[in-house]
Amino acid sequence: MNPVLYQDELILIANKPAGIPIHETKDPSRLDFTRQLQETLKLPYLRTANRLDLNTTGIVVFGLDPARNKDVDEILVDSNKFYLAKVHGIIKDSQFRIETFLKDGNKRVQTVRSGGRKAITECKVIERNIRANTSLVEAELITGRRHQIRIHLSEFGYPILGDEVYGKTKDDGLKRKPLDNNISERKEFSQNTNLHLNNKINNSILHLHSYKLILNGKFYSNLIIECSPDW
Repeated sequence: MNPVLYQDELILIANKPAGIPIHETKDPSRLDFTRQLQETLKLPYLRTANRLDLNTTGIVVFGLDPARNKDVDEILVDSNKFYLAKVHGIIKDSQFRIETFLKDGNKRVQTVRSGGRKAITECKVIERNIRANTSLVEAELITGRRHQIRIHLSEFGYPILGDEVYGKTKDDGLKRKPLDNNISERKEFSQNTNLHLNNKINNSILHLHSYKLILNGKFYSNLIIECSPDW
């Protein structure tokens, strides 16, 4: 399947699969998504403009012109970035905002009261699966910190399925807030969405996918790029 979702003279947008780093690692023999695309498409130049974690899938933006790197960065600043996350537990609130300060560590980030950078995520529940005890969340990045959505949802009480870093606690393996006995009369429902979801549960993969990007500003006017997750 062709991973390219959009291309013009300035940017290329592609759908990154899980398990491949977005850029070159310390191991030169390990293939990365940027180099793979550049070689496959025979492009003279390809610069990664935004990054996804190793096992996070979905939309990645690349610059095609080395003389216009600042323009590409400006495009991303003016954009709206949306992710889908399937989490453990039934979330009562239909919409909620998570705002904390995050500080980088070695393999993970942590929430701090001082010395961190502000991180804001706007969330909306678009599906609740009572039988599987999961919720599907649309998360919009207001800021773009490392591991932001993963730690925010985990500390809110609903870790993302397949998250080996933020998905477990020493006490019971999962960190959840109490369920509301009255929510939706315990029936499954999903709100309107154009996404193609198979609703299968696979805890071996990280259920976090960059699924929608809206570009506005000087170079684009409401250009919407979408792609569905494999899960």
